[in-house]
Amino acid sequence: MKLSEAVGKVIDLARKIREYYAAELPKRHPNYPLVGADEESAPPPPEETELRQFLAGLLDETVYQLALIMYLGRGDFTVDELAACYDDLKRTFVHPEHAASQMIDKAPLADYLVDGLEELRKHGIDVDKLPLKRVRVRKR
Repeated sequence: MKLSEAVGKVIDLARKIREYYAAELPKRHPNYPLVGADEESAPPPPEETELRQFLAGLLDETVYQLALIMYLGRGDFTVDELAACYDDLKRTFVHPEHAASQMIDKAPLADYLVDGLEELRKHGIDVDKLPLKRVRVRKR
């Protein structure tokens, strides 16, 4: 599966999850967006399980690249830092399921991914051909 297809699927599922919680949480919590510690939350939507299963079925590199686009869209770094941040991300999240969990826990995941894609587009970078190799300069 191409990265662009994976991003599209994650955006779709993340939007559905956010829409579900936006509709359900105000019904269950009288002081929403404040939620009391003793208040029961809404059960997760089926799309949340679908998103977890989808991410678990992807290649490790695809999960890391999705997380990279998410963090780019969140504004954690610029496109000039893609390769270095990709390496850092893989060191930080030794297991791709940890990176997937980070993504799932972000309510604005779809927005972050859309914004990350837009940053790539503005800089003429094809999402399916991310420049993730660091250029090594030889010392003389």
